[in-house]
Amino acid sequence: MMRCIADPAADFDDAIVKDWPDWLPREPAWADSFIRMRLGDQLLCDQDRGASAIISAGQAPRTRFAFLPVSDAVRLMCLAAAWTGAPSLVGQLRNADVVAARSVLGEDAFAFAFQAALLPRPTAGLMSAIGASKLPNGPTELLHCGAAMFGLAMGCIPDTLQVRLRLRSPASIWMVAANACRNDSAGEDAFHAMRRLVRKRMALWSHWFD
Repeated sequence: MMRCIADPAADFDDAIVKDWPDWLPREPAWADSFIRMRLGDQLLCDQDRGASAIISAGQAPRTRFAFLPVSDAVRLMCLAAAWTGAPSLVGQLRNADVVAARSVLGEDAFAFAFQAALLPRPTAGLMSAIGASKLPNGPTELLHCGAAMFGLAMGCIPDTLQVRLRLRSPASIWMVAANACRNDSAGEDAFHAMRRLVRKRMALWSHWFD
C-alpha cells in the first residue's frame, strides 16, 4: 500500500510516458528510486495524491486486490482468463493455437485450464459482465476477460487509486481492469471467483481477502 502511495511509477508502462529525453536511459532511471518517484509525481501532477483515501480503501477485502504485487495480479488475471476460456483452451488441436495461448497466458495459466475445465463455470451474469457471453476465440481476448474479472472483484475504488492502476504495465490489461471497477452483483461474483483462484493457486496469502 505504501509503495502504491509513495512510488506509483514503480511498475509503470513506459508506453505511457511521452517525450522521454534521449540523454537519459530508461532502465537505469527506473532502477533509481528517486528518479522513479519524481516521475510518479509528474505522471500524477493533476491528481490529489489522496493517500488517506487509498489507506481507507485498503480496509475493504475487495479493494486489497489493488495492492497485490503487479506480477501476482497479472498472474491472477491469466488464471481467470484460463478459467473463463477453459472449454476452448482444452479443446485446442492446432499447435500454433497452443503456442499462442501459452505465450499470452503463461504456462501456469494454460496448464490450469485443464483443471479449470472440471470446476463450476462462471455464472451467466459474470460472463456477461466481463464480455464473455460468447466465448472469446483468442488468448488476448480471454486475457481481457480475466482483467475485467479482476477489476470487478476490486469493486468501486477511489479515483486516486484507479489512476495508479492505469499507469501499470502492461497498460492494455490494466486499463481494462481499471475500467471494470464498480459495485454490483457481478462484482461480488467476481470477488468470490478471484478469491477462489487465490486459494487454489496462491494459498500462502489467501487469508488477506477474508
